[in-house]
Amino acid sequence: MSTVIPLVSVLVPNYNHEKYLKERLDSVFNQTYSNFEVILLDDCSTDNSREILSKYALNDKVSHCVFNEKNSGNTFKQWQKGIDLAKGDFIWIAESDDFCSNNFIESVIKPLIEDENVALSYCQSNRVNQKSEITGTWKNHTDDLDVNQFENDFVLNGNLFIEKYLIYKNVIPNASGVLMRKNAITKTGFFGNDNILKYCGDWQLYFQVLVNNKVGFVAQCFNNFRYHSESVIANAVKLENRISIIAIDFQMRDGMIEFLKTKKPSNLETICVNNQNAIKVLKYEKVFILLKNKQYGKAFFVFLTIFSFFIQKYNLKKRILLKLKN
Repeated sequence: MSTVIPLVSVLVPNYNHEKYLKERLDSVFNQTYSNFEVILLDDCSTDNSREILSKYALNDKVSHCVFNEKNSGNTFKQWQKGIDLAKGDFIWIAESDDFCSNNFIESVIKPLIEDENVALSYCQSNRVNQKSEITGTWKNHTDDLDVNQFENDFVLNGNLFIEKYLIYKNVIPNASGVLMRKNAITKTGFFGNDNILKYCGDWQLYFQVLVNNKVGFVAQCFNNFRYHSESVIANAVKLENRISIIAIDFQMRDGMIEFLKTKKPSNLETICVNNQNAIKVLKYEKVFILLKNKQYGKAFFVFLTIFSFFIQKYNLKKRILLKLKN
């Protein structure tokens, strides 16, 4: 008796990534997992992307190939379009500038198949540069929160994952390394405005999918997350963008907490406390950026809201420096 394997819908949202597209698409179509459909989405690229996508659209695995006549200005709108078109049980958003191992789906889907309460499963990612050279992994992205947790595979209560990790920052560094249960996405849909979605849409979606569900993690790197000068994450860490990014982070956190209140996770109170601590850290960072930009009045106003936290941080740094000198 043969076992029916679930259908995976692979969304490939693209904008001006012609130099990475072939590597991306070859890694999708060469998957060892056989039951998948591919949905190609182009957001009115101005490079040679359309020609490349049109060739790959001839593959029998491609169920849709959509070319926008006008740029949406927001990759997460493309995500939503792809999710609406998807027929699969699971969603994989394979970003057009990343690539993966041929056994990515086969490996990352296991927690979802083995436990119906797992709504999202993801793997560790390699860091790769513009030349597709591996320069490290994204393990250090979570080391400030927990050095040991992400060393090995795990399945964890989603509410606990939010409390310990996701409330502080997006600990799932790359959507290309994630498989999600479609019905967990469609139960909630995106929340927040376009300004928030442009930078935090993936982080918001993970909150929605994981609350009152479970998360699966595969410690091996089956995904290759490309870091380049045009990427969203590269622009987000530039000093001139940080103030606006922090402001968006604050807006998003307000929306997250309101959303979580409607879902009533048992650890909501602890999540809220941890959220306030995360906000203090962001305000602490904001003070120093404002001082560097010589915006002393604004810096002083923010400083007053976190005075006790600032003193605590300063004294901690002072004690560490004294110990190093001794």
